[in-house]
Amino acid sequence: MKKQFGVFAILSLMVTSFYAQSDSSETGYYLLKNDILLEGVVSFKSQSDSENRSGTKSSTYTINPKAGYFIADDLALGLDLAYTFGELEIEGEDKQEDKTIMGGVFLRYYFFNLGKRFKIYGELGGGYINAETGSLSNPIKSSGFQGNLTLGLNYFIKENIAISFVLADLIKYKTITYEERFFDGFQLSDEETVDTLNADLNVFNNFFGGARFGVMFKF
Repeated sequence: MKKQFGVFAILSLMVTSFYAQSDSSETGYYLLKNDILLEGVVSFKSQSDSENRSGTKSSTYTINPKAGYFIADDLALGLDLAYTFGELEIEGEDKQEDKTIMGGVFLRYYFFNLGKRFKIYGELGGGYINAETGSLSNPIKSSGFQGNLTLGLNYFIKENIAISFVLADLIKYKTITYEERFFDGFQLSDEETVDTLNADLNVFNNFFGGARFGVMFKF
């Protein structure tokens, strides 16, 4: 169902774009030096018994607002904020929660135009992460740094309004330090730092499972 909806949405936008471009009076949409962008992207994922082991339910949502300033044509520098909340429920066990907040900066470059309305970009971002993971009674606290290279596109429905599609994080690097854990005065674990590097270069194979959507305003 998710894939069918995604295909329908993309095809609808492409058909709309084709007919809109047939109007010779339309000159295209531009992102110029000194323009300002405000963008909000959201994602939600939910799984239940049919996709996990019996008695397991999980859900995750992310809110990601951004504000940027075009320091040159098609090149924007800005601030990035993201909040992620997830829940995991396993029958007979305590509920697990994951709360993560990230603040950082990004550099976005629009490198290819598909017609007059589609604009494809690459984005380099990085920021500080603070998180709590685990049971409500004894969460695991962590903090660190995240860097990522992202591929996305905007579809302009008007000169100053576009639909945003974040296709994939092509490369993502994290270095996270987990704090010491104590329970009733006893130390459960030592401080630990974990580095991870993920590459997701097969973008078109996982688009419908990993895409995130939102709206961008240009001023």
